[in-house]
This record gives sequence, C-alpha cells and structure tokens, in this order.
Amino acid sequence: MNAFHVVGGLLAAWALLVSFLGITRENWPTSKVAERAVIIISLILFISAVSSAVLVGLSEEKEKEKEHEGGSEHALALPV
Repeated sequence: MNAFHVVGGLLAAWALLVSFLGITRENWPTSKVAERAVIIISLILFISAVSSAVLVGLSEEKEKEKEHEGGSEHALALPV
C-alpha cells in the first residue's frame, strides 16, 4: 500500500460524508465558517491525492528504469 491508497481512500470517504450530509440536511453547512472549512478540507485532500498519485507514479517509473538497466548489463556480458 502506498500514499495514494491512503490519501485517495480518505478523499473518497470525505466525499461520501459530504454527500450524505448535503443530501440529508437542508441547510448544511450551517455557517460561512463551516462552508469554508469543508472547502479547505476538500482542497487539501484533493491536492494531496493528486500529488501522491504523481509521486508514486514517478517513483515506480524510476524503479522500472533501474530494473531495465540491470537487465541490459547482463545482455551485454554475453560473448559474441
């Protein structure tokens, strides 16, 4: 499990909670402060999820490049 799985799961859970509260309560969020808090939490979770997905993708790509480079050294070592 990597960072994206954790942050993405938190974002999904947050989205479900916000949706449930928005559907079941007519005046939710009840104040401007609560509305801004929901927006800020949503933005932080979204940016964290996207950033972690990009970083995990880049690190996996680098690992694959290292594995590929290691395999090419063995191919060059064979006698001709």
